[in-house]
Amino acid sequence: MIGSEGVRSDILERTMLALADVREPQAVVAAVVRLLEREAGRPCVALSPDDPRVHDRIEGVRSAGLWLTGDAVLLAAIVDGDVRVVFALERGEDPSESDLRLLRLVGTLASLALSNALAFDQLRQHAVEGAALAEAARTVLGFTELEPLASALSGLARRFFNAERSALYGRVGDELRALGSAALPMAPALPERLPLELDAIEALLGASQEPRRFALAPLRLPGHSDSERSGLLAVMRASPFEKGDHRLLDSLVTLAALAMRNVELYEQSSRANRALAESSAFKDDLMAMFAHDFRGPLTVISGFAELLLEEGLEGEQRAAAQTILAQSARLAKLSEDALALASTQSAGFSLSRKRADLVAFVGEAVRDANAGTARIEFTPCTKAPAVRFDASRLRHALENLLENALKYSSGPVEVRVYSDACEARIEVRDRGIGIPAAEIERVFTRFGRGSNARERRFSGTGVGLYIARKIVDVHGGRLTVASLEGEGSTFTIGLPLD
Repeated sequence: MIGSEGVRSDILERTMLALADVREPQAVVAAVVRLLEREAGRPCVALSPDDPRVHDRIEGVRSAGLWLTGDAVLLAAIVDGDVRVVFALERGEDPSESDLRLLRLVGTLASLALSNALAFDQLRQHAVEGAALAEAARTVLGFTELEPLASALSGLARRFFNAERSALYGRVGDELRALGSAALPMAPALPERLPLELDAIEALLGASQEPRRFALAPLRLPGHSDSERSGLLAVMRASPFEKGDHRLLDSLVTLAALAMRNVELYEQSSRANRALAESSAFKDDLMAMFAHDFRGPLTVISGFAELLLEEGLEGEQRAAAQTILAQSARLAKLSEDALALASTQSAGFSLSRKRADLVAFVGEAVRDANAGTARIEFTPCTKAPAVRFDASRLRHALENLLENALKYSSGPVEVRVYSDACEARIEVRDRGIGIPAAEIERVFTRFGRGSNARERRFSGTGVGLYIARKIVDVHGGRLTVASLEGEGSTFTIGLPLD
């Protein structure tokens, strides 16, 4: 039928050479058809296993590798146990046993080549899918609003599957509503609303859009109890959907679910942040209002206490008047801190800076803080550095440092002013209880206090250093501290030179 033994060996060699570098399944099939026609000198066609001409003989071809009919020799290419293609070679004279062995060997070589080509094609398809999903991830994971995200996802699905139209649906109550869609010009429309059940959706779309094909992929949003019906991606096109299409679609809806969940979490976070900002603003406004309204009554109380002291009160009455005056002054300082704290939290916190004598400024603050005592020792520099600052706000910060130094130290407090080529510095040094090393930064936080100060029951709100650092920061300077617990602390205000 085909020739001598030597010719048959040449045929096998030519078969192997013809199929060696073929990477496309269709090219493998075409090469085998051409080779059989050329070597046998008779027509050959490749048939699908579903073709009616061979469908009833598939099991016989699968088991034997080939099948003889009255007018053809059927040769199967089998991959992973499945017949992928049947080569129908027109039958001439009856083939010999050696001819049948040769055809079986050709079928084996065709099966191997087809298996390699299908594997290569699958790898290439996976690479394409991976690139498509990477593009989709870059496109959709940055969205913070649902409608633009839905439109982008629909556009990607339409392009990836070469579809006429695609739409993303989300669950609203007991139905699915279109959140976004993409379509070619003049493409048939998809319904704006769909039922929840997939069978009902397929029946609805199949009845209205024949002969088009649909791929429907449910969205499973994480964190939802009824995740199977959270949404749906629908893709419509004229050609059938292959296995690889469904795999890519499943990956795309997984990405879509993640992106939609991100949008949902972003919206929740935004709402929480807005509520927190509103609550914080209300608290700051309320605190500022109370602190401001304290001033009037405190001024009256302080005024009457001073009048009583001027009247020459003696004994317990004088002590009581002095207590009233001292506590009024304390409340006034607390109200000033409250106003400053509220001010530092607002967007309108600003300075009114003027060039002034820093040495004279610090000296005046030290004199007022001494208040009849001589605990604070002031060492000015010989030449006042040129600095622009808001005297009122910087005085508040410095007073907080001096008050802390006097409170936490029973010995003298040293204050000095000096400068270098970069900045002017105000240094406040005490020999008090110091700050634990692990808590150095905590004392600059709002309401932050050292544990040793709390244990020894020193009075205080924990906002003085927070306010002082805020004020110095707005000046473009820095407030730092060097401290050893049990030995004392040195706070330094650094201000940029004018």
